[in-house]
Amino acid sequence: MYADLDAIFRAHFSGKRAQHWTGKITEYYRSPGSSGYHAATSLVASAIREAGAEDVTVERYPLDGQTQFLGRTMPPAWEPIEGELDLVEPKEARLVSFREIPSTLPWWCGSTPETGAIVDVVDLARGLSPADYAGKRIEGKAVLIRDSESRPAWARATALAKEHGAAGIITDFLHSQTPPWRTRQALPDAVQLLRLAPGWDNPWAFAVGYGVAEALSQMIRQGPVRVRARVRARTFKGEGINLMATIHGAERREEAVLFIAHTSAGTKPCANCASGPALMIELCRAITSALRAGELPRPSRSIRFLFVAEGLGSAYFLDAHRDALPNIKAAICLDSVGHNQSQLKSSLLNYRSPDSTPSYVNDLTAALIEELPKEAEWPFLNGPVIPLVNFQSLPYTPWSDNHYWAGVKIPAPLFMSWPDLYFHTQLLTAEHTDPMVFERSGRVLGSLAVGIARLDGENAVPLLQEMAGRATLRLGKVARTTLQRLNDGGHVVPRGQIEIRYLLRRDVDALYSVLDLVRAGAERERVRAFGDRLAADLRDRANAELERVRTYGQAAMAPDAPHDEHRSEGDKIAPCRAADHLPPGVVGLSFDEMAELVAAMHRDDARANWETLRILGDELWNFADGRRTLGEIADAICFEFGVEIHPRHFFTLARGLEKAGVFTLRSVNR
Repeated sequence: MYADLDAIFRAHFSGKRAQHWTGKITEYYRSPGSSGYHAATSLVASAIREAGAEDVTVERYPLDGQTQFLGRTMPPAWEPIEGELDLVEPKEARLVSFREIPSTLPWWCGSTPETGAIVDVVDLARGLSPADYAGKRIEGKAVLIRDSESRPAWARATALAKEHGAAGIITDFLHSQTPPWRTRQALPDAVQLLRLAPGWDNPWAFAVGYGVAEALSQMIRQGPVRVRARVRARTFKGEGINLMATIHGAERREEAVLFIAHTSAGTKPCANCASGPALMIELCRAITSALRAGELPRPSRSIRFLFVAEGLGSAYFLDAHRDALPNIKAAICLDSVGHNQSQLKSSLLNYRSPDSTPSYVNDLTAALIEELPKEAEWPFLNGPVIPLVNFQSLPYTPWSDNHYWAGVKIPAPLFMSWPDLYFHTQLLTAEHTDPMVFERSGRVLGSLAVGIARLDGENAVPLLQEMAGRATLRLGKVARTTLQRLNDGGHVVPRGQIEIRYLLRRDVDALYSVLDLVRAGAERERVRAFGDRLAADLRDRANAELERVRTYGQAAMAPDAPHDEHRSEGDKIAPCRAADHLPPGVVGLSFDEMAELVAAMHRDDARANWETLRILGDELWNFADGRRTLGEIADAICFEFGVEIHPRHFFTLARGLEKAGVFTLRSVNR
């Protein structure tokens, strides 16, 4: 697929230039609305114009703590200025400073008096329960909150600290850990950029390394500990900027393939965030260079590059440009696309567009990742066939702006690196990116975007054939897995049959999504007829696999084998959205209710964890259309993410959404 495009990007795309722009962007602290964010956005605007963008526009929106776009409240702008935390009792010592470690000040933390504040420190351990506060005088003091990894735990602990009147917070929290490399003990000097709940009256706060927190905890056990904190930070009404650069299409220029990355960042330097806009600058330069050289015919559709404040700019755009959304054929979201894989224990990942929006994008991307030339040659045959950059596909994951675009049914794959040893810490500099990884990203993503931008009836057939071939392999794999598990003593025939039927529906819908790229008339009817033949072949294959599973299952299962009670009362309930919102996530549940739900899911499937809630909650919202039952949605989500948890857990999530006023649950008769 698209070998001609790969050759063009090999000739015109430079990983070293992408790394250069990453370094330039990391010179700024880029919290939304801050002076550094605006300076970085201005830098990108100049760079994308220099790269040959044919049209560059700017839109502004308020960051004021009250304006809403599709249910998302825009937070106030926030900017750190300075901060120092010193130990004054039992001895004097510098603990951390913003000048040396910019990630130390959590977003939206408050300020101390101008001369600073000297306060006692109370050790709360993890601080997740009111019992942790029993018998302790907190008001006006600082609290030490120790690492507990999950983001909901951080939100819970800081909310309790504020509720009890803490003047300040000190923590060594490190989220998104990946044992054995990214753990609190393995990275004792890493200081995590954190966020408090957006607001105007938060306490001051410092994130510190593991060694500092351990030393404080030990000293508190031996006697009184006092610190001097000095923080200057601005929480103010500011503005965000959406910067849109365009390479115009030849015939259908109102239609577009959209790249999205954020000029905001967790902290400084935060090279993972900077690599996304840097890659977009270089992609724009490579495409316009090939156009000028006459090596690339101008695609039919436009290619656009949208630079946003992460999440916030997408929410604004989707609200402000609702009428134009049908013309956006794919939203390719970029985050950490240039990581040095050996230094950061990292892989380049394609997080697929979600199953709730079946699309050609996923199979096309997988084909490009697998089939485009790699970095190294095989000694026995000339040509780059051996990958030195690890590039894999995984299910949908709401890490970044893809979460918003998926919520309005636009195919939205996300490309980023994970694991990430130094994710959102002061340690992640531009020196930890790799031109070779940028070049692999650029060749695949450039070919993906231009391939979609030029796709029409003439070149739709090879894509349909690729998709049908991959769908056939998926059906066979489910059947083989079902029979293997049956051999191993499981009783999974009904579940396997349900999954085969689910995959058939999803993949046939994805096949027909290609028609969205084909002009109406005879050309579309020809492509539709070819798609009909492929869909019929898939149905025949699915029926054959169902029969194989049914026949073998009846022979292999003992007469008294328990039937898989997969269905539940979920078949009698259909969730409906009650608000015109972007996906709200897991809302309406208390921290204790979420903890109980995670524990219950973990008992069903040991792979489920706190982060699992994020993907389940997103797709529950995306699938809810008033027609699908909760049981059907639970099936789809479990198949999408490869987990086996009972549908009753989706009731808990759905009732939380109902409690929050964004869901209604209606009874249906099936």
